[in-house]
Amino acid sequence: MSSVERGLKGIIRFKVEFENTTGLLINMPVHGQTLRIGGADHYPMVVRRKYDGSELEVPLIPGSSLKGKVRSLLELALNKKLYTTDQKIWQHVRSLSAMKNVEHEFLDDIKKRCVIDELFGWAASNFRQIRDAVKKVTGIEDEQKLDEETMKYFSKLASTRLLVEDFTPSEEYISTYQPKSIADFLEEKMENRIDRITSAAEPRTIVRVKPGVQFKGNLKIQLYDIDRDRVSEYIRTLVTGLKLLEETYLGASGSRGYGRIKFVNIGISGLKVDAENDKLNIEEFVVGNYTSIDELLEKIDEVVEKISKSIYG
Repeated sequence: MSSVERGLKGIIRFKVEFENTTGLLINMPVHGQTLRIGGADHYPMVVRRKYDGSELEVPLIPGSSLKGKVRSLLELALNKKLYTTDQKIWQHVRSLSAMKNVEHEFLDDIKKRCVIDELFGWAASNFRQIRDAVKKVTGIEDEQKLDEETMKYFSKLASTRLLVEDFTPSEEYISTYQPKSIADFLEEKMENRIDRITSAAEPRTIVRVKPGVQFKGNLKIQLYDIDRDRVSEYIRTLVTGLKLLEETYLGASGSRGYGRIKFVNIGISGLKVDAENDKLNIEEFVVGNYTSIDELLEKIDEVVEKISKSIYG
């Protein structure tokens, strides 16, 4: 087997701020809720962060929650096949264990460079596993030819492009409203579930993030030497996913009005990475600031062009 080279050429940074316009709930794990006083049936994720040197407990939106929701929306919008390994969670994922007995679909996903898997990640597969899939599909027995055919697929692979950070209230929000404790971010909502047959009531208490909290965090896209022709698709896919998120919801109980958000600022910048004679040179560049997803979508052509030129020349 010949060696593989993969060069990181740049990183695109999206500095994102959004506001929840309705109550927001991303459930804290059950074992964490047992430590909370008050006996609410549902309590949101929280974390301690420093603001101006003082530590404060604030609401938390895990990067995994935002990333997973955007991925799910895009999988449905792009009409991707959904697979499962446990008959519970269904998603589009490049995985030999999920794509049982369909190695050709696995290899086709690599060959066509599925934007969902390249952006959001996929279950890692090593050279030997891909080689076995190639052998099963092609029937090649010659070891050298099999390695050569496998490299056609293996050479298209790189690490997950999209990195999503946790989101917490912005410094500007904290400075403006000066909350003193986690209670200043939350509201309590009583709900009542009714059995339609017996009319029995099942009341419950929901603690959720009150409307109007402004969250801030970063999204980043890593670009490699094989991604020159993929910049436009990556950026358009991500921005479209954020638009779909804004039009639906984030977190739990979205069908009942929870989790509506509105993007209020998206700053885009990046790094160009050059490696020459084992010496690294990193150059920063700025693309622009956008006050809404709609504004960013309107200017997406010039955004893509500026990023492509800044990183690949």
